[in-house]
Amino acid sequence: MRSLLLLVALLLALVPAAPLEAADDLDRKQKKAIADLAMRWFEARPKTKFEKWDRAKRQALVKEAKAFGAIPESSLGDVVELIWKAVKKNALKPKNNTFPTPYGKPAEWRQSGRGGAKSGLVIGMHGGGVGAGSMDEAAGKWKLPKCLHMFPQGIRLIHDTWNSVHGERFLLTLIELAKTRYEIDPDRVYAMGFSMGGTGSWFLAGRHPDLLAGAIPAHGVLMAEKVKQKDPDKIGGFQHGFVPNARNLAVYFYTGSEDKNCEPGTFIHGWRVIEALKKDDPDGYKDIRFQLHEGIAHSFPPGEPTKGFKYIQQFKRNTFPKTLFWEYAEDWWPQADNEDKVDRLWKQWFYWLYCHYPRDRMQVRATLRKTEDANEIDLDATIVDAIDFTIYLNPEMIDVNRPVIVRFGGKEVWRGTPKPDLVTVFESLDARVDRRMVFDRRIVLDDE
Repeated sequence: MRSLLLLVALLLALVPAAPLEAADDLDRKQKKAIADLAMRWFEARPKTKFEKWDRAKRQALVKEAKAFGAIPESSLGDVVELIWKAVKKNALKPKNNTFPTPYGKPAEWRQSGRGGAKSGLVIGMHGGGVGAGSMDEAAGKWKLPKCLHMFPQGIRLIHDTWNSVHGERFLLTLIELAKTRYEIDPDRVYAMGFSMGGTGSWFLAGRHPDLLAGAIPAHGVLMAEKVKQKDPDKIGGFQHGFVPNARNLAVYFYTGSEDKNCEPGTFIHGWRVIEALKKDDPDGYKDIRFQLHEGIAHSFPPGEPTKGFKYIQQFKRNTFPKTLFWEYAEDWWPQADNEDKVDRLWKQWFYWLYCHYPRDRMQVRATLRKTEDANEIDLDATIVDAIDFTIYLNPEMIDVNRPVIVRFGGKEVWRGTPKPDLVTVFESLDARVDRRMVFDRRIVLDDE
């Protein structure tokens, strides 16, 4: 009998064991439900930033995602892959590098490179002004190796067209297109340009640093009361809400002391602002470089743009910074005029923070750190309150086995262990269609 039992045990040992489904895996029914919801969500999602969500449809989809509830602790990667199939299938399908806009003319751009997971993205903005500016000019200058290149043509050729309501929506649509249809590496997106393109690349860097790895603004201006001013002390009121936001970004910007087209005063003043910020925040703004080239007019200084390329291409996006600084501007210059068909986008997401009602001149500083016992988040803000914020997290940012403690103005306002859920993944992917900057849990500070 003993010999028989030993023989049975030996035979069983030789038979391959059936794979056991881990407790934190999604089952087949759950995967099908997520894939189905994803397809309907991204069919309904606007294809460009010139369009708006159907509010009722979105509310219904969010309700469905909330009803799904929690997802397994280690399932974020699997959930993203399930949703991404729907994202890619429903991505914008441009025709000959164009897509329709409400301006009676299509958005158009030059493009080179294939994209792919190992490819970065260069958004190269042309210079010009009222009635002038060509994407061909940018296409001849701004190229990095191993990148997809997109060179947009201004929809309305006005002063500072890339800072405008239509310029911003065009640039953001191109970045989304590169991430969805061409599946570039979202941690290697670079904005660059000369003259008006330099102005636009600084705008994108300060307004949307969470989308970029770096920027090269060349011979442009920063918005102020007097942009055509050589003396930085005479520029008057300076546009708030963007230079301080580049805390975690690489920016390589330069201009010439004798530039008469885009006078150097505002760039010099912007650098002074950064230097002042560095004194109070020595860990921030460390990858920003500025050069005033003496004797140079409105032209590339010797060695440029090659020197800028060598500097900027070494950087990837700081996707989940430990410390954020966010200053908000409600009325950006240039503002919409009578010929505009859209208004200014409302920016509510900033890295891992979401503000429900951002207010003009709001300043927010947030720090995340891990200790032996907890994950600690300190928030300080002007004008707004703790209840205005939602904090988004994922396992890359925190120790999921330890509680999270949130303080606002030094006072504890939340303590607990946030759990992953499906609606958080959907909403964070919907915000940026970005497979890297995605979250699976959140802390809503106005919850009782």
